[in-house]
Amino acid sequence: MKIVAITDMDLSLMQEQMPQDLKDRTQFQWFRSSKDAQEHIADAEVIITAGRINPEYATREKAPKLKWMQTLSAGVDKLPLQELADRQIPLTNARGVHTIQMSEFTLSLMLQWVRKSNKLYECQLQKEWYQRISVGELAGKTLGIVGAGAIGEAVARKAKAFDMSVIGLNRSGTPQPGYDQTLSGDEGLRSLLAQSDFVVLLLPSTPKTRGLITKEHLSLMKESAFLINLARGDVIDEGALTLMLQEGKLAGAALDVFEQEPLPATSPLWSMANVIVTPHIAGSSSHYTERVSAIFYHNLRALLDGGEMMNLVNVHEGY
Repeated sequence: MKIVAITDMDLSLMQEQMPQDLKDRTQFQWFRSSKDAQEHIADAEVIITAGRINPEYATREKAPKLKWMQTLSAGVDKLPLQELADRQIPLTNARGVHTIQMSEFTLSLMLQWVRKSNKLYECQLQKEWYQRISVGELAGKTLGIVGAGAIGEAVARKAKAFDMSVIGLNRSGTPQPGYDQTLSGDEGLRSLLAQSDFVVLLLPSTPKTRGLITKEHLSLMKESAFLINLARGDVIDEGALTLMLQEGKLAGAALDVFEQEPLPATSPLWSMANVIVTPHIAGSSSHYTERVSAIFYHNLRALLDGGEMMNLVNVHEGY
């Protein structure tokens, strides 16, 4: 079975640690760009992608032998879902590999905000002994998690260790471990936003979630609240958010994702003192490849031996 991997992510570990019985039954080729891989797509039975691929590589004309696509990302909004759906080709993602690093990243951002780490570092650079700074605490604060999935559960568990109250939002409103309250629907979203001192967005980008957080929703938040977006830039009205931050109607934000990436140098978000900008790296980890490899090996064995794949994506729903 021919496997074609197209990603600039280092997959040498995935190749080296592949179980011998899988190596014996497969040919693994790794290319860093679609251009380098294009002449091998026609024979590919499996395609591995980092979350974005030339849509033609999912068509019957370009990839007639394709049986399965594995993405190394959790989000699938940049993949040719319609082509895969039309051909009934299974797509699996990396859901679950981001839990540790993204939950730790969320807590680090909240601590960075309440403990005024940015201001203290500025004082350090200026060699200023500034003891009058007023710092806050996480204890007693309410955290709202929009997208109460696996990552959200890990965030909730860690937040409880800091004595925070935690509200979650999911599709069903079904109670989840680590949450004091779980809500659903637009009324649930509005309630969460109004109650929370911190709001973290962790939901995928789908036709139903794009533009979910509107200017009206943002206006429900406390002026003292802090918003963290680790989801996708298109789930929130970025223009409205920017304006609210500029006008002091929202205390601050930490943004790892944006409507346009890389974030243009002309964006006012770069220079705003109440905004923490990071370059879409919340899910990065030195253990990423080994974690996603375990999913890939399981699914490859399932494909070869007729087993059940894990992390199957509903290509019609987009997650």
